[in-house]
Amino acid sequence: MSQSEIADRLLEAHVAFEMAQWRGETGQQRLTELVDVFWHWAETTTLNAVVDVETLRATAERLALDIELPNHLAAVIGAIADELVRLEVNRDTRVRDVIDQSLFEEGVSLTVELESLRVRLIQQLLNSPVYTALASDVLYQGIKDYIFSDSNAIRSIPGVSRLLKSSSAAVSRRMPGLEAQVESRVRAYIESNTARTLARTEAYLLESLDAERIRALAEEVWAAAADKPLSVADAIEPAELQRLIDYGLQVWRSLRETEYVGRMIDEGVQRYVARHGDDTLAELMGQVGIDRDVLLTETEQLAPVIIEGLADTGLLEALIRDRLAPFYASQAFAAALGDRG
Repeated sequence: MSQSEIADRLLEAHVAFEMAQWRGETGQQRLTELVDVFWHWAETTTLNAVVDVETLRATAERLALDIELPNHLAAVIGAIADELVRLEVNRDTRVRDVIDQSLFEEGVSLTVELESLRVRLIQQLLNSPVYTALASDVLYQGIKDYIFSDSNAIRSIPGVSRLLKSSSAAVSRRMPGLEAQVESRVRAYIESNTARTLARTEAYLLESLDAERIRALAEEVWAAAADKPLSVADAIEPAELQRLIDYGLQVWRSLRETEYVGRMIDEGVQRYVARHGDDTLAELMGQVGIDRDVLLTETEQLAPVIIEGLADTGLLEALIRDRLAPFYASQAFAAALGDRG
């Protein structure tokens, strides 16, 4: 038998042996042994021993910032999201079926306890230029509508009394400068008094949103929402959902290009490694709830299914053959076998 024939026979036997080693009870035992070996290694190996902070930082940046998101990703997400939103289970499931009332009450208690945070949020909201502008506009529109709809408010203005039975549009047509004068005076008044008005609003909110009032409001919210279905299908159309997803991805693409996000990723990785670099890999996995038993259970459940799928589709044999074949065609094999001419 020639050397090449021996090599072919040994290769086929070796491939068959490896295939059997990954399947059935033998494969299960091999997987258990691999988990044990890995876990022992993880218990004695620190993060710093495996990878340095610069490599982690560069990898995090590459994954978060550099990988290009395909244009059709939004359509894929939108299609799936729309199907999930319109599942019948959303109409059959109530809020209380997915949110436990005791958990909701714990959230209310937390809101009550975090009083200083609540105060800061109210103050920041009311001091926001956006809120101030919104409040000013609401006040203006309310006062304006009152003036033009209430006869007593404008009866004293010369020439307007006889127009009171007409609409505000008619008043504006007969006295074109009136609305401009009203707007100018009302806006001037609001601008000069907004700060004082908001200060009173802030004091009222801080005083009224005490523990008793918060709990009462929470009870009303729960009573109104607990038996409502989760479905939002009637509130949002597929095209609207898709536009929201498109916009969300556009926002993320824009954020990825900013120096700020890159800086946050760099700092996050560096601070994490500084704090946990000397922890073992087993300890780090434990921080997210993974221990040996969890790893073994998932390996026993998932790995055999994947391996069978690889075997049935021919990929497992191809992988094994590609790994073994170079040896049997190498000078190392020839030297080990001896010169057989």
